Amino acid sequence: MKKKLLCLFGAAVMSFTAYGADATTDVVVVGGGGAGLSAAIAAKEKGANVILLEKMLMLGGNTNYATAGINAANTDLQKKLGIEDSAELFYNDTMKGGKNKNNPELVKKLTTDSSNIINWLTERGADLSEVVFTGGQSAKRTHRPAGGQAVGPVIVDALAETAEKDGIDVRTESEVVKIIKTGDKVTGVEVKHKGETYKINAKAVVMATGGFGANAAMVAEYNPALKGFGSTN
Repeated sequence: MKKKLLCLFGAAVMSFTAYGADATTDVVVVGGGGAGLSAAIAAKEKGANVILLEKMLMLGGNTNYATAGINAANTDLQKKLGIEDSAELFYNDTMKGGKNKNNPELVKKLTTDSSNIINWLTERGADLSEVVFTGGQSAKRTHRPAGGQAVGPVIVDALAETAEKDGIDVRTESEVVKIIKTGDKVTGVEVKHKGETYKINAKAVVMATGGFGANAAMVAEYNPALKGFGSTN
């Protein structure tokens, strides 16, 4: 299958010949934003055959609109710049910023693993070489591209290039319309591409289609404690 990587207004676009035939792979990743691209790359690097599906023409999803940077504590770059920070301080700042309504277990996971994420992205070509203050921080911990460039498109481009280099089968304009199950086990997806529908059988399906932070009614339905909270999603 021929493919090429293009860049459109800072967002990665994958262009392919037509699909349509049923396929089989190890892992299907649904969603081509930062999470989906990261999941696909991680699976591929562990030896799995991967097909990534994105319903839009371009990759990136909501990640394309990320501007400020990525918060991380105790990173190699902070140490190099003489910035004193820690996962514990990051945790305390995050809980305070969320008015202590955050899930402590998830915040602990976020803040403890944050430095590893910066390293992982940097190793795959993302420029996160500038560290600055943003809201609610007790130390400089927002990692962003040099010169203050928006972080989202930089990350998407780096991950899209990595996916192409790794030989991941990335399919844009490919909407998943059904999750296929055999008994209680998920065994694939049904995909719609330019009016045609086909199936991909897989050992595992990763859903990376984003959250519903912008749907205030749904947020309140599932977690009444968050009623009225804003979202940039």
